[in-house]
Amino acid sequence: MIMDNIYSSHTDYAPMSPKLARAFEWLKSTDLKSLKPDQVISVDGERISAQIQQYSTIQPEEMRFETHRSYIDIQIVVSGRETIFWTPMACLGNIISPYDYHRDVVFFEDSEVSVPLLLVEGDYAVFFPSDGHKPKCVVEDPETVHKIVVKVAV
Repeated sequence: MIMDNIYSSHTDYAPMSPKLARAFEWLKSTDLKSLKPDQVISVDGERISAQIQQYSTIQPEEMRFETHRSYIDIQIVVSGRETIFWTPMACLGNIISPYDYHRDVVFFEDSEVSVPLLLVEGDYAVFFPSDGHKPKCVVEDPETVHKIVVKVAV
């Protein structure tokens, strides 16, 4: 898991993965606030896409931990604030629903060990397949969040 701000330099990611580097180039060169919710934008064919989301944050007990197998998530908050809970895959509870190939997601019971990540405008978190994460959680009270989830093929 990586947490940073989009206004920081991303030169560290190029050696790690050219696809991650390309995803960050797209994020930095795009007017993220102009993107409308419920769009899926192809950044680089099926290798990199961006899902534009808008929702109201909810209480953590209403969300589930998830992981992905085929894609890395870059979740960036465009406006609003949210808490995303992170835990290593080894600390996740039992599987609630089996792996959904089409959505590339598997859901888990809550974890007794997790770290809350507070994301505000411009902040992002990168979740690799071994990272359990529970997004869309309130910071204090429910609020509207505009977020982009960039899916990067592993």
